[in-house]
Amino acid sequence: MDTSLTQSITKLAKGEILRVDDAIGQSIAVVSGMVWVTQEGDPRDTFLSDGESFVFNHRGTALAQAITDTRLIAFVGEAAEVIETEPTPAVTEAMAEYRELVARIHLHRDLAVTAQLARVPAHQVA
Repeated sequence: MDTSLTQSITKLAKGEILRVDDAIGQSIAVVSGMVWVTQEGDPRDTFLSDGESFVFNHRGTALAQAITDTRLIAFVGEAAEVIETEPTPAVTEAMAEYRELVARIHLHRDLAVTAQLARVPAHQVA
């Protein structure tokens, strides 16, 4: 049985980075806040927020940078460390695009709900 993994709440201030070496198979879960996750050898980037988790699926180093003050549970080995830094321009730009996309999704959802309600006779809406 592998007992090298630890489970603890890690607090990351906005801009701080959790670096995980030999990340494959290890994971993190965001309790509150938002992180940007990137892995060595993986061109995709992932954003996690409250209640979301991520399992690292590539060998090498992985980074999770706090977009906001964040608390997360790290299921990682001893090769993890927190690095203090400021968000890069690329992260700032990606987050602006992400927020814009989320706002558009919420607008479309609200419009769809309104349209659905408009099809229902008023006496049936309660």
